[in-house]
Amino acid sequence: MGLIFDLDQTIIDSSLAESYRSARNWSAVYSTIGNFTVYEGIVDILGDAKAKGIKICIVTSSPSTYCNRVLSHFNIPHDYTVCYHDTTRRKPHPEPILKGLQYLNLPANKVLSFGDRDIDIVASNAAKVASVACTWGCSDVQTLKAAKPSYIVNSPREIYDLIKMVY
Repeated sequence: MGLIFDLDQTIIDSSLAESYRSARNWSAVYSTIGNFTVYEGIVDILGDAKAKGIKICIVTSSPSTYCNRVLSHFNIPHDYTVCYHDTTRRKPHPEPILKGLQYLNLPANKVLSFGDRDIDIVASNAAKVASVACTWGCSDVQTLKAAKPSYIVNSPREIYDLIKMVY
C-alpha cells in the first residue's frame, strides 16, 4: 500500500510565496520557507503511515531543490519525490503520478493520491489511482470537486479514517 501527496497547499501552506513562485523568483521563495506552515496533523499522519510500512511519494510540479528544502525544513516523512524536472509532462498529465507508482513499486489499485487542485485529481484519475481531494488548502473547492475525485477529505484528520476504510 502507498500514498502519493502533492506538496503545496496539501502538506504545507506555502500561499505567502505564491507570487514569488509565479514569477519564478526562487531565491525569494527559499527565503520564505521558514514562514510556511505544515497543515495540522500531516507530519504525524505521514510518520504513522511510514511506521506501518506504507510507502510515501511526494509528487509536485515544483523543482526538486525547492521540494527538498521544504521537506527537510519541516522534517516531512517520505520515501520518494517526483518533481518538476523528473518528467517531461506535468500534471494534469498522468506521467508524474505514473512515475510515483514506479518509485513506490506498487500497482495503481494499491495507492491513494492526495491533492488540493483539479490537476492533481485529473492526473491521478488518468493514472487509475484513487484520487483524494483535499479541501483545506484549496482555493477553488468547486473546481476541485468537479474533477470527480474518488474521495473528498475536509481536514487532515480525515486521512486516517480514509486509509483505514480503503486499506
